Amino acid sequence: ATPTCEFVGVEWRPHLVTVANKLARDLAIPNVRFICGDALDVDWGGYDAFYLYNPFAESLWGETFKLDSTIDHEKHDFASYVAGVRERLACAPVGTRIVTYHGYGAPPPLGYELSVCEPGSSQLLELWVKTTPITGEWNTGALEV
Repeated sequence: ATPTCEFVGVEWRPHLVTVANKLARDLAIPNVRFICGDALDVDWGGYDAFYLYNPFAESLWGETFKLDSTIDHEKHDFASYVAGVRERLACAPVGTRIVTYHGYGAPPPLGYELSVCEPGSSQLLELWVKTTPITGEWNTGALEV
């Protein structure tokens, strides 16, 4: 639908990256690719939009939402991952967009405004846009999880 955009997915599990890249090829979607790694190790500076579909639920809810047993999840990881995402979003330039479905574990940092909110099948699909440049550690502060 948007051939001028590039979509990059980041996933820890190599076998899921392989399947996702194969599907993109099989469906002839040339502007989609998936990489194996930790999203917090990726330089977010080259991206202007992010889609977060409750990315850390496996760490928080254990067996109930576990996709497989190929990676370890600890409840204490949840807070550090959420804080890492929040910190990167706080540093993003004005105009950055975040789409969340089931959220990511925290509200967007200061400077983001809710632009669109629509009901999904079991949660809200929200589009947040950074409209104000707000910097400083107080913008990413401690989160209660």
